[in-house]
Amino acid sequence: MDGAGAGRQHEMKGGLGPRGRGLFGRLLDGLRGAPATRTEAVSIAIASGKGGTGKSFLATSLAVLLHKLRRTVLVDCDFGLACDHLLLGVKPTLTLQQLLSGQATLDQVLVTSPCGPRLLPGASGVRRMATPSDKDLLSFARELGTLAAREEVLVLDLGAGIAPATVLTMLGADWIVLVTQPEIAALVDAYAVVKCIAQLHEHAKFLVVVNRVGTPGRGELAFERLTEVARQHVGVQLVYLGEIPDDDAVMQHRLGQLPLVAIEPTAPTSVALAAMVQRLHQLTGGLRAREVASDQGIEARFRQHRLFL
Repeated sequence: MDGAGAGRQHEMKGGLGPRGRGLFGRLLDGLRGAPATRTEAVSIAIASGKGGTGKSFLATSLAVLLHKLRRTVLVDCDFGLACDHLLLGVKPTLTLQQLLSGQATLDQVLVTSPCGPRLLPGASGVRRMATPSDKDLLSFARELGTLAAREEVLVLDLGAGIAPATVLTMLGADWIVLVTQPEIAALVDAYAVVKCIAQLHEHAKFLVVVNRVGTPGRGELAFERLTEVARQHVGVQLVYLGEIPDDDAVMQHRLGQLPLVAIEPTAPTSVALAAMVQRLHQLTGGLRAREVASDQGIEARFRQHRLFL
């Protein structure tokens, strides 16, 4: 190659920047023909508009129940304030922090919980991890892709709100389970999450859980209020997954104990959660790993949405 040709090649590689090269690469992939396919797990993101809704309690409980049906991994995606290890009764020595920094491998960080599902623990009380860098997010996407390729179900427990890393993970997941409570403040924050995601992905699949319901049926009334606003203002259709009662057994449950669904399966909350798992099983087509195009898997979706966030 002559000097001018080398210069043009260098300009094409360097001048586009990482975003431009990503777009250019996808255009070339389209010209090369249909992308290859791969088997990938169903991914379910557990999200909430505000803290304190019971999101992590729901995520860990669902992971325990889902693992009885399918091989399930729970990923604690709350980068700086992780707590799923406490709710599952495990004491990890390595976390997402070491994984993303290259100090540990995925298999070294994964820990098996006493109730079955494996956990990819997040970092807790690590200020730097609360605002992950672009490099961290790309590494995280890669690890999610690796997990999805070898598991059947991924449960992603997200941080509350609409921080960039949280939004990206929701956009990458197949399903979003939005946890809220009957109070107006919680419903307003839940709507904010729906609005944010709908602006970036109009076909996002939202399932709604209403937690800490004092009167049977009040959860569905709260859902109807939320879904009416979402339909009118952002054109998104929400699906009701169910309500969780305000249960004394949950309030008396202590950190470090095994999940309530494992030690008290007949408690009202455990019964409600088991019904939700059956509903999830129906809605997701059996919670089965399925074939996806290589450019449409969770890692690819994460990377693609990152370009436009």
